[in-house]
Amino acid sequence: MKMIHQLERIKKINRMIKSANTGSPKEFAGELGISESHFYRYIEELQEMGIPILYSRARRTYYYENNTELSLSYSIKLISDYGTKEIIGGCETFSSQIFNEDEQTLL
Repeated sequence: MKMIHQLERIKKINRMIKSANTGSPKEFAGELGISESHFYRYIEELQEMGIPILYSRARRTYYYENNTELSLSYSIKLISDYGTKEIIGGCETFSSQIFNEDEQTLL
């Protein structure tokens, strides 16, 4: 899954920045297995989200301004057809309900 691969790459970017051992942009991109221009797009997108990523030429590393930290987590959960309708609030939720005709109660 491409999305999970991208999230894992962002987690790796975060780990490397937190350790303040990224090297130059070219070295950082190489460590991530992407082109330098692709790397710059990742950094730009993270900065657009408000993550204060800076680069120090003297130390040759990226770092977070003001000891900011990035926390990234995700989970994948299989949701049944009924659960999907409950979450989405779709019009077909009535078809998921089963009634006991004798007692007229919802099972």
